[in-house]
Amino acid sequence: MAMLAASMLVGGAYAATEEEVEKPPAKNSTDPKDIRVIIPSYSRNVDDNGCRLRAGPHEHFLEADADIKHVRFEDLISEVIGGYSVRAGLDAPETFMAKLAALDADTRTLVLLDVLHDGLGRDGLHTFFYMRTAALAQAIADALKAAGLEREHGEFGRAMALFGPSYPVDEETRAKNFSYSSLDTPMNDFDRRMMAISRAFGSREAFAAAMVAFVERTPMLWKRIEAERSKLGEVARLRYLNQALVQRLAVAGGSDAEIVAHLVALPIEQRTLLAMEFFNSEFSNGGVHQFFLNSSGAVAPDVYDAFRELGLDRQAAIYKRGLDMFGSKYPRDTQMRRDKYFDHGDWTDWDKKLSDLTDEFYALDGGPTVVRLGGGAGVEGGPGIWSGMATYARAKKMLPC
Repeated sequence: MAMLAASMLVGGAYAATEEEVEKPPAKNSTDPKDIRVIIPSYSRNVDDNGCRLRAGPHEHFLEADADIKHVRFEDLISEVIGGYSVRAGLDAPETFMAKLAALDADTRTLVLLDVLHDGLGRDGLHTFFYMRTAALAQAIADALKAAGLEREHGEFGRAMALFGPSYPVDEETRAKNFSYSSLDTPMNDFDRRMMAISRAFGSREAFAAAMVAFVERTPMLWKRIEAERSKLGEVARLRYLNQALVQRLAVAGGSDAEIVAHLVALPIEQRTLLAMEFFNSEFSNGGVHQFFLNSSGAVAPDVYDAFRELGLDRQAAIYKRGLDMFGSKYPRDTQMRRDKYFDHGDWTDWDKKLSDLTDEFYALDGGPTVVRLGGGAGVEGGPGIWSGMATYARAKKMLPC
């Protein structure tokens, strides 16, 4: 459960643009490999959502539950620049840098810092230099210096120097230096030296704080980003609320039983949204079967209560049929649930019956909706879940500012 909670928080969020939406023909699938990739609807920014802006970086939100009442400043940074930095892994380096040329110098610097931040994975700089975006290393080094991050600039330069006198922009050339790329492969001397520099550079979280400090030292940039607080649409605000609730659960850590105890101790409004967020995240990735199989299934009885609290009675009825497949006393313990119901080798009629509930969710209100975002697309679902959470959060005055 703690691993799931942590995974839901990785990566910067950014405001996507609403574009073409279409209804495809209904499609039923019983193939367990036919996993839909589902995304929530993104709301457009608004002119003014009524949220009060801070007067300056010195002002902090200190009241009770500030973490779920206010959107973090680093998330506002992602809202402003994430649409640029996400392209670093998609575009050729020269194309990416050409797009940044239209930005002012401070914003361009911040975007490049965000590219580095996004690439600091499990092993920090070691992970970053193994990835495609490390082709931008020289531009990122220049950004670190422009941002006044002298310590980080020095360590980053040491890491680049490990590749030799001429830094290799080509990904395959860089990869030849590495031996350690997973927990199953040993380190070579290059890996060990890069890992030492990674530790000296610092963690992803520490670098996020350094990015915030840079923005706070740059008045016009800070003002522009803080202004985003009053422009966030409801979907973005709900997304940040759910992330904050998941973060609380991640901090709680512990076993399935301890996580459940923490969940049920929350006020009903928070418990409802958090339980539904756990279900919808798994459902959005691999359907109903995946939810019950994974550790998130520990909160399955609470998800049923959440459906009913949200007023999603049709969805609750479909979900209840899945819940009932686990007997009168639902096994919250993940390993016990897997041993009894899932660890039987082949895909059985029982698995198919549980998995088919995913298609029943999709069949509500005419089937899935394809949402086109730029050059890509995704399928919006589970039907009514995201909008149900948004309606509930609005009615309970829970949407953060």
